[in-house]
Amino acid sequence: MVKPIIFTEIGLDFDNNKYGLGVSTEIEYSDYEERKKGFVKINVKEVYLRVWLLKSVFILSKKEGIKFDKKRRNNLKVVIGLSDK
Repeated sequence: MVKPIIFTEIGLDFDNNKYGLGVSTEIEYSDYEERKKGFVKINVKEVYLRVWLLKSVFILSKKEGIKFDKKRRNNLKVVIGLSDK
């Protein structure tokens, strides 16, 4: 079995937190994703900042540098992320 990739995000996220502020964890398996509230213990290998305003996403990470992306749906998110990837 392939080890899943775990992402934990802390901050302003109206997509996954009813009142905006909170912590959510996404576990990505090879064929599906699972989302949980709160922390899951991980060996942190990556820290990133994600800013999602409407359909534009800006990501600043130590490993991958600066990235810009476009999404199909609108969202508002400003989070610090931790990953074991």
